[in-house]
Amino acid sequence: MPDSFSILLGLALSFVGAAAVVATRQGTVAAALAGLVPAAAASVGFGAPALAPLVLFVLGSGTLTRLGRATKQAAGTAEPSGGRRGVLNVAAKLGLPAILGLAAAASHVSGGASGAAYGARFATAFAAALAAAFADTAATELGPLARGTAYRLGATGLRRVPHGAPGAVSVAGIVASLGAAASIGVVSAAVGLVAPREGAIAAVCGVAAATAESVAASTRWGNWLGHHGRNAALSATAVALSLGWTSNGP
Repeated sequence: MPDSFSILLGLALSFVGAAAVVATRQGTVAAALAGLVPAAAASVGFGAPALAPLVLFVLGSGTLTRLGRATKQAAGTAEPSGGRRGVLNVAAKLGLPAILGLAAAASHVSGGASGAAYGARFATAFAAALAAAFADTAATELGPLARGTAYRLGATGLRRVPHGAPGAVSVAGIVASLGAAASIGVVSAAVGLVAPREGAIAAVCGVAAATAESVAASTRWGNWLGHHGRNAALSATAVALSLGWTSNGP
């Protein structure tokens, strides 16, 4: 269980991060306030180390969204509203990480080796959800800048599609996705949120979830879910894969 200082430090950093999101115009004020919920939950469940991968995802995604914006606008792939995230963006990609933070806090209350083991599993799943979210964003934002050919795998096989189409992927996007997920895994392990092995598991689950989301994006279910629904499903897939992988615990 994180000590009181780690929790308080995490909460303080959460407010600093929210202020940074507003100051850099990477999200609306409402989104920044909503983002305090998963940040606070992560702080209570995992301590201050959880803020490192969370900040990497939030501020890293904002930076990637703004990178080469003129090129993306010309290609029709730029995010709306100047790339500023809203409350729905926060809920879709950070809702499950918030729940995992609260679940970890509850497991610590139960105490004992079992509670600690569950807390570790939840921490890995937390990192996996962030890895999936960052992998998805990196592929979407960096793929169009490379101007390579984009493809989509669907019921009719592999088809060439424009960048920005649901499920579109390119070689550059795949590389960006791998790098983003790996960065979350490495940072999570470096700050002690998870062990190195679990950091690798989180990265792999993140990439797998992002790949699955890309394949499902153009299907009937993908269309029905919509953008935010697919993002929520992306997080859920990463969490499910991570918890299944680490199920040798209690």
